[in-house]
Amino acid sequence: MRDPSACRVLLVDDTETNIDILVQTLENDVSLQVAMDGESALEGVADAPPDLILLDIMMPGLDGYEVIRRLKADERFREIPVIFCTAMAEVDDETKGFNLGAVDYITKPFSPPIVRARVRTHLSLKLAQEEQKKQNEILRENIRLREDVERMGRHDLKTPLNAVLNVPKLLISEGNLTQNQVELLEMVEESAYRMLELVNSSLDLYKMETGQYTLRPAPVDLLKMVAQIHGETRDMAQEKNLNLVVRHNGVLAKPGMTFVVAGEEMLCYSMLANLIKNAVEASPPGRSVTINLDNTQGPLVTIHNDGAVPVEIRDRFFEKYATAGKQGGTGIGTYSAKLIADTLGGKIEYETAELTGTMLTIYLPISTALETHAASVPQRSQALAAASEPKAKKEEPRRPALNKSTILIVDDYHGMRKTTSSILKQMGITNIVEAEDGRTAMSLLESGGGVHLVISDWNMPHVTGLDLLKFVRDKPGLRDIPFIMVTGEANRENVIEAAKLQVNEYIIKPYSADILKKKILRHLA
Repeated sequence: MRDPSACRVLLVDDTETNIDILVQTLENDVSLQVAMDGESALEGVADAPPDLILLDIMMPGLDGYEVIRRLKADERFREIPVIFCTAMAEVDDETKGFNLGAVDYITKPFSPPIVRARVRTHLSLKLAQEEQKKQNEILRENIRLREDVERMGRHDLKTPLNAVLNVPKLLISEGNLTQNQVELLEMVEESAYRMLELVNSSLDLYKMETGQYTLRPAPVDLLKMVAQIHGETRDMAQEKNLNLVVRHNGVLAKPGMTFVVAGEEMLCYSMLANLIKNAVEASPPGRSVTINLDNTQGPLVTIHNDGAVPVEIRDRFFEKYATAGKQGGTGIGTYSAKLIADTLGGKIEYETAELTGTMLTIYLPISTALETHAASVPQRSQALAAASEPKAKKEEPRRPALNKSTILIVDDYHGMRKTTSSILKQMGITNIVEAEDGRTAMSLLESGGGVHLVISDWNMPHVTGLDLLKFVRDKPGLRDIPFIMVTGEANRENVIEAAKLQVNEYIIKPYSADILKKKILRHLA
């Protein structure tokens, strides 16, 4: 904070005697400027804005009221505090002065101690306000920094992670691997999920806590996810000789079964991973941990282990930092799981006792979001139009066979293009064109290469995915090409903007190969 003695005060009075008194009173405390009329005062402020103004009211030409009116009307000077100097007869006009923005009054004849006290007080307030503004700017800068970090997490980190998550699956599905090679690839995939969980939890927890998180529901297979987490906890369970049992509607889960809900893949994964790993850690050795996914009463998920929650934290089990007797425990796992359940529109409850162990129940909302998500905004609009005017229903354009379709992949990250290309080749699609940026994609599309579907990243330098979508929809020969937008930092505004331009699908990174395959088949099968 600045020293008050370094501040500059402007004295405005048309009487020389008054100026002399003020100068003698304040010259040892602050730097002084002097003006003998309103016009000179405004000129002085414009040349060198003071920290405080002592302003006479009754002056020839521009009086004090008009001077303060003009100061407050100018954005550059409206924050300068003004103290009116007035004769006793003018005290009745105090209200008018305060209404115009004055911060205080000093009556004539001047009392030096009062003048010094008032000036000191208002300079201190002004300096405190300046310091507060600096702190606010630092806070705003920190917010901008956090947003930049979030953008990096959403896009710069998640884009390469998408490749790390999908490449092991692609290699395993190709076959011709030893069991050791398969296990190593599964370890890479598990590590990528853990990295992604850390990225998501650090970025999204604050938004969920403050109610700012925007949910983007999509179909999520919880049974497949539980199997993934089962694999991650295998070593921990073997060390404790635990039996991990997964049931679907009360019967042992088998390959081919599904349990699909509306949610976000990474949120659901983080919630279930935290709770299942906690159950494994809390279970006594040699017992069982049972996970049951039930859609006959819900959907709901129950997780049971034979351990009891310590008495000292039972009343605050879901509170932040609540932990007891757990080496390295932070108390964030159950807290974030409850926060995620709330964000998904569900809830978590638990029961615990020494004899029966601990049962966690996750209630998930019954939602039609799966159906509405499966159709894009333009497709829904077309369906509504067809329902209201059946005779005018427009025929869908003919699409070539899947293995004869040409797909354009647009992404500035080489690894992402190669990962997407590998997924397409597994589908039997071999006519694949790659573009490293939006400009190259525009040139390829204009050259008439017969592209049947575009998969484009949103965040690219120079020409973004949204720019490319606008280009495609504005060209008569291209506007009917299905367009899949891919992004790691979606928000409501982006989704709406892309929907207005008739994007066909919207995929949030990171995504599984299955999600991309389903969206492609929706438009090319």
